[in-house]
Amino acid sequence: MLLCADAEAASAALASGALACPSCGTGRLRPWGHGREREIRMGGGQRERLRPRRGLCRSCRATHILLPSWAAPRRADAIGVIARAAAASALHGTGCARLGAQLGVPPGTVRGWLRRLRTRAGQLLQEATASFGFLVAVIETPEGRDPCPPGPTGSVLGDALAAVAACAYAAIRWHGRPEAGLDALIGRFGLAAALAPAPGS
Repeated sequence: MLLCADAEAASAALASGALACPSCGTGRLRPWGHGREREIRMGGGQRERLRPRRGLCRSCRATHILLPSWAAPRRADAIGVIARAAAASALHGTGCARLGAQLGVPPGTVRGWLRRLRTRAGQLLQEATASFGFLVAVIETPEGRDPCPPGPTGSVLGDALAAVAACAYAAIRWHGRPEAGLDALIGRFGLAAALAPAPGS
C-alpha cells in the first residue's frame, strides 16, 4: 500500500515508470490495473467513489495499491472526517454517541477509530514530531516564520494529532503544498497508516 498525498502526481509517476518498489527497493512499478472500487463517506452527507491504481514491480513482481492519503486503508470514512472526530474527542472530550450522531455513523464506528488511534498515539506522535523537524530543517528562508512545534494538549492522542496537523500546515505554508490538500497531508503525515488495521486482522 502506497499512501499518496498527490494521487494525480503518483499516477503519472506510475505511468512513466518513475515509482520505486517499496518491497525490494530496486525495481520500478508499472501500471497493473486497479484495486477494488469502494465508496468513501466524505462528511456532510457527501460520498466519493474511489478506484485506486495498482502497480506491479518489474523486478520482484510485488503489487502495490496507490491509495490517496485522504483515505485510510480498509476504512469507509475519509481521513478528514476521522481526524475531526478524534480531535473533538481528544481535545474536548466529546463522546462517541454525540460524534456518531453528528457524522451520521454508528457510535461503535467512532469508538473503533479512537481505539485504534489511542493504541498507536505514541508512535504517531514520535513520527510526526520527526517529520515536523525535517520540514523545519529544510526551510530555505526561516526569518519571520514560526517553526515552533505545538505545545502539549493534555493527552498523547491530542499531542499526536496536533503534531500531524503542524506537519500538514508546515507543508502548506513553507513548502508550497496546496491548502485544498490538507486532508491528504494529514493522512500522509501518519494518520492514514495509524488507522490501518493491525497486521493479520
